Amino acid sequence: MFNISQKEIKVKSIEKCPECGGSIIPNSFETICNECGLVINGIFKASSFIFNRANETSNLSKQYVALGERTDFIGGLGSFIDYENSKYLKDKTGKPLPPNEQKLFRRLKKNYAQFLRIKNHETEYRIFNILNKISLYLNLNKNLRNNAAYYYKKIIRNEEKIINNISLIAFCIFHAVRKEYHNAPITINEIAKAFQNFGHRVNPRLILRDGIRYKHHLNNESIPHKSEDYAIRLTNQVINHKDLLERLEKKGVLWSKNEFQNKLLKKCRKILKELPIWHRGGRNPFILTGAIIYLADKLLAKEYKQKAVLTQKIISDATHIAEYSIRDHYVNLLKPFFMNS
Repeated sequence: MFNISQKEIKVKSIEKCPECGGSIIPNSFETICNECGLVINGIFKASSFIFNRANETSNLSKQYVALGERTDFIGGLGSFIDYENSKYLKDKTGKPLPPNEQKLFRRLKKNYAQFLRIKNHETEYRIFNILNKISLYLNLNKNLRNNAAYYYKKIIRNEEKIINNISLIAFCIFHAVRKEYHNAPITINEIAKAFQNFGHRVNPRLILRDGIRYKHHLNNESIPHKSEDYAIRLTNQVINHKDLLERLEKKGVLWSKNEFQNKLLKKCRKILKELPIWHRGGRNPFILTGAIIYLADKLLAKEYKQKAVLTQKIISDATHIAEYSIRDHYVNLLKPFFMNS
């Protein structure tokens, strides 16, 4: 592995503050005035890691290694001879190796193949490859991916027999999403659909089965998502529907898409604030949010004395929620509570 040494870029020293004449002191990555606090200059350092300082006069300790095994990657010791894909090899001082040593180390580098690096870890290697593909497909951040890999490793380390490794990593992604509290969570159906798109037989039932079977290995203190968490995401999907501009013109609404989105989101938040948790009756928060968007549009139309813009079909197409689910939540829960009051 290559050696990275830390270098400091020296700045021209100034003895006194040009503003007040006070003394100059170094503070973190800056030189500042001790009297008035004026920042005089910056001290730049190259961000780097070093495991063993290079000694130009000694031939000892020539072994430099990488950071080791990553959470979401299986790669043996985590080290390579020179760069991973380099063919023209150099020593620790940067000088090219002699021809005979070039031949020797190229052969050693070739023999340390991928198969040897993942030996006895073939299943984990395959699962983490799938995890990386799914993470890119669902646009998950690096923290979610690493957490899912950590949960997977923790479960297989404590569980004697795993029924299905692929459905297990799907559950780990779902659990990581539940633990990461943000305003655009991924649903269990979307995770299952992502795996199906890559040819894996994973469905929500299998993910829930693994959750019931293996969740005792994890610290399960995650807070279930509420409709408030899905409001921004689903409203944005509805606003970006291909037929929305045509509907705004047809219904004579003079708002732009952004104005309509802001009013719709504000009204959704007001509805959610007035709809207590106990009154929601344990309903699916994702589906309930779709019905609330439909109700919000009707309330806006009533408030501004204009026609409603959204239909159940448009919301269904944009959010992938079934029309009958939106209709059921609206008629049986929301309409009696808001429209008839």
